Amino acid sequence: MKEIRDFKGRIACKGDVVTGLVEVAYKHFVTSTQLPIGGVIKIEREGVITIVTRASTDFDVDSHSCAA
Repeated sequence: MKEIRDFKGRIACKGDVVTGLVEVAYKHFVTSTQLPIGGVIKIEREGVITIVTRASTDFDVDSHSCAA
């Protein structure tokens, strides 16, 4: 599984490009989903929004601060 990091360098989630499996772990809870090619998951945590899109060969990541 590939580590996907937010713009602050923290691990936002882990993903497997071949299967599309994405796991988000936070405070002893793990949530997983399987993204199809072109599928998107939005992770919002501690003032940071990270949007992960599954492309055919990798994950595209857009991470930025939440507007307060």
